[in-house]
Amino acid sequence: MTEKRSRNKNGAGANKWLYPDLVGMQDLSNEWHREIKDCVVQYFDKKTKLWSFEVKIFINRSNLRQVFFQTVSNSLWANFSYLVASEIEGVDTLKELRMLSSLHGIGFIRLNRENFFESQIMIPAKERSEIDWDTANRLVEENKDFLHYIKSVRQFYQTGEIHPSDWDHLCL
Repeated sequence: MTEKRSRNKNGAGANKWLYPDLVGMQDLSNEWHREIKDCVVQYFDKKTKLWSFEVKIFINRSNLRQVFFQTVSNSLWANFSYLVASEIEGVDTLKELRMLSSLHGIGFIRLNRENFFESQIMIPAKERSEIDWDTANRLVEENKDFLHYIKSVRQFYQTGEIHPSDWDHLCL
């Protein structure tokens, strides 16, 4: 998400820690039969889970609480919220991160910058059963990238189709 594309109608600093760095959607119905998909639509059940990620390069004891609570502030709207970093310094830092994560449900992913597919979930996020639609609405009103993300999720619900070009755009 690009913060530069956001409105700042509430003044300087009003949107600090409002936006996650990345957002995603997991298609729970990917391998479902068409009848099941149609039935779920009729019963208004979930067929996706929404994810939010706050990405940092480096975490140590001195910046842990700042980056962690930035993640809390801008990512708790989603079903899964993660703090992501390629480096975390010190056993005590990881211990503190585990404690904070257990309190707030935020997960931690160690990012492999050379090969993203070898990144590792060090602390799984706790799933939230519901999306915080009030916070999502504020994000939509403030950020065009997030609006595009929500439109892509809605289109998936309407058509059952994922358009990779829509999702690739979100990662730029």
